[in-house]
Amino acid sequence: MMKKPYRIMVWGPGRMGGICIWEIVHSAAFELVGVRAYSDSKNGKDAGEIIGIEPVGVIASTDVDQLLEIDCDCVVYTAHDEGTYHTDDEILRILASGKNLVTPLPYQNAHLFREAEFVNKLRAACNKGGSVFYAGGIDPDLIPNRILLGLTGGCADVKSIRLQENWDCSEADPGPLKYIGFGLPPEEAEGIKVSQTMAANFTRAIVHTAEKVLGVKYDRVIESHDYIPAPVDIHEPFLIKAGTVGRITHRMEGFVDRIGETPLFTIEYHWLVGDTMLPEGTEPGQYYVATIEGRPSLKMTLDYSVSNNSDERFFHLGDMKVEPSYLATIVPCMQAIPHVVAAEPGLLPSFDPSLHWMQDLRDSVPQ
Repeated sequence: MMKKPYRIMVWGPGRMGGICIWEIVHSAAFELVGVRAYSDSKNGKDAGEIIGIEPVGVIASTDVDQLLEIDCDCVVYTAHDEGTYHTDDEILRILASGKNLVTPLPYQNAHLFREAEFVNKLRAACNKGGSVFYAGGIDPDLIPNRILLGLTGGCADVKSIRLQENWDCSEADPGPLKYIGFGLPPEEAEGIKVSQTMAANFTRAIVHTAEKVLGVKYDRVIESHDYIPAPVDIHEPFLIKAGTVGRITHRMEGFVDRIGETPLFTIEYHWLVGDTMLPEGTEPGQYYVATIEGRPSLKMTLDYSVSNNSDERFFHLGDMKVEPSYLATIVPCMQAIPHVVAAEPGLLPSFDPSLHWMQDLRDSVPQ
């Protein structure tokens, strides 16, 4: 029997949505049926034109009412993240209209850390529309949950788990980097809260998902942010003078006192400019560094690249220049679509590793 493609709508054709459009167009498993634009400049344009490929016959629109009339299996929601959950109401509206929704925004296992009022609204919207909600991506989801926690499957005991993400922003636009504090004196950059809030939304999802998967109860969760000055002048992507911020570290730690004084779980985001700003003990090219102290202990480094056989830094998809990590952010959402479509209405929890360390292995089998 001929398999029908999943009918997909992309909600926000920016960088992440553009990558999604490209992947949909080039996959037999999916069919693009709609694109929600947020700007007049993209309204009325063919989705192919937006990403720099041949026309695909799907016109982007800012008319939400019209878009919600389109029959589709799932919406991939890639609206711009401002760190304030300003997307809540639109997500609720889409779900209530009867559309399944997946997103790389920081909603993974929202029921574990968001306020009860929002979670109740989320469930109600799914019930009203008979729809399914799922959030995933490279982080949270793939690396800190399925891969990192899966590594504990080889540990008889675990004392601490730490994941470092090292994002070199050297190719980023100077404007956003300056906006969050790069190139400013550390004491001045600390007063800019937007990057702290955006990072905390993701790290909160990661830390509380780990709490669920590992079967522990944190005694406390501590959030911290460090602004590290550059030891020498950095000239790309703009002049960052020595003594001003060349790395921003966002950290969240979950403590379980009965296991030890050090945090059981730590996630660190290191946003940096150039190899001179890598955290101590990290080598160039190590995008993720995972360290598990236990019996036995282990360490894993992981990098995403265009090819293991070249130094190419970007994929060229249409007229988009795409870092491998951005592609790896949207792909887990797309891989989840068949499961979302097949699920019962409601919140689809994270795809956790099947076997792993837990504080009490008797909790690994539902009673």
